Formats: sequence, C-alpha cells, structure tokens
Amino acid sequence: MKEAFNNEVIYITGATAGIGFASAELLLKKGATVVITGRSNETLSNAQKKLHKISSNVIAHNIDVSNESEIVESLQSVYSSCGKIDGLVNNAPSIHVGKIVDLDLAAWKTNFKANLDAVFLTTKTVLPWMIDAKKGSIVNVASVVGLKGVEYMSAYGAAKAGLINFSRASAVEGAPHVRVNSIIPGAVDTPATKRAIPDDDMMANTIKTIPLKRIAEPIEIANPIAFLLSSDASFITGASLVVDGGKTADLNAGN
Repeated sequence: MKEAFNNEVIYITGATAGIGFASAELLLKKGATVVITGRSNETLSNAQKKLHKISSNVIAHNIDVSNESEIVESLQSVYSSCGKIDGLVNNAPSIHVGKIVDLDLAAWKTNFKANLDAVFLTTKTVLPWMIDAKKGSIVNVASVVGLKGVEYMSAYGAAKAGLINFSRASAVEGAPHVRVNSIIPGAVDTPATKRAIPDDDMMANTIKTIPLKRIAEPIEIANPIAFLLSSDASFITGASLVVDGGKTADLNAGN
C-alpha cells in the first residue's frame, strides 16, 4: 500500500496520541494529507511537530468533539480549503467509568457525546460531500467493550455498541460510493488504556485473559484502519473488524 493515499485528504479525530496518532503517522507515510484534531493546544502542537518530521502535509485543528459547532466548522474549513475529504477516522475516545447504580445521567451522557454523538455529526457532515464525489471511506474506532459486558463500563460499552450498529447503517446509506466500516480493538497501549488500567497487577490480569498474551501496539490498529480506508478494501463495507488478540474468541472457562 505504499503511496496508496497520494493526494488524498484524511481527517482523524483524537489524533494526538495512541491509535489516532499512529494512524496519522502511517497515512502520512503513504502519501496522504492528514488532518489531526485534539482538545489540548499543547498536545496538538507537539503531535503536529512530530508528524512534520514525516511530511509537511499535516493540518491541526484544536476542537472538542463533544461540541457540535466546533466539529462542523472544522470539517467545513477542511473541505473549503482542500476541496474534498476522502477519508474519515472517528477515533476520539471518552471513557467515564462507574457502577450503574452510582452513575448519574450527566456522566452516562458524557460517554455518548464523544463516542457516538460526535460520529453522527462527522458522518452527517461529510457523507453528502463523499456521495457527490462518488468516493469516500469512513472508519469508526469502536471497542470490544461494545461486544461484551464489562462491569463499571456500562455507558462506554453502550456507546460503542451503538457505534458498531451506526457504522452498519451508515454503510447502507452511503452505498454504493461511500464505504463505512468499524474497527473493534481490544486492549491497546494508549493513554486511555493506561487510565482505565492504571496499575501493573490489573494489566497483568488483563493480559492473562488475552490468547496472544499481550496488549496491542497502536500501529497494530492503525494498519487495519489504513487497509479499510484504502482501495485494497474496495468491496468491504458494513464490516466490523475485531483486532483484539483473540480476546472475544475465547470462552475463558477458567482453565
């Protein structure tokens, strides 16, 4: 797939670290112009400086994906200046944990704003442009928590389950010219995972439940994202690609 994205414009939310940053690095190496977003000006600036070492074709937008006007204005700005958006990666995560009985509605909704509402807004905005261009690919980053019940993560899991279904519905509405797929990662070595699994014992216990006996590196999620964005995946839409080291394949009967 070398130079597979030559002259293409790819917009990535939550791209200052982890999966989003690794995806930006990879896509820049493959010839794309990449738009990265982040909430912190400092981390966004640092990410842009690192990415500039690979290519000058990187644009940084300081936005909060839970803010509707910021999302729409950012996308419209990119479309106006570049004349197109060829690919969209909805990656920005938000994880608010807690027991169901302790969560209030505001905390519950926090998980949906970034993980699902923002994806609805980005998709709603770019889909008409992609349909008019008769070309486009969207990849939504979900989670195995959207497939399996996990204690204290009911809101996050519900939002990611909704994202997986929304991806399928978007694929149907975007066809025949726009492809939409979801990536379903397991545990990945990212800042968000470190916040969710903060100590060594918890991480060791997590790794024990993964058949490959390790968590993923961000590039191991970025590679399939790039594949789904590319023409190599030209007949793949509405798919949910699980990349979890075998986690959801194992019944884990206590052996």
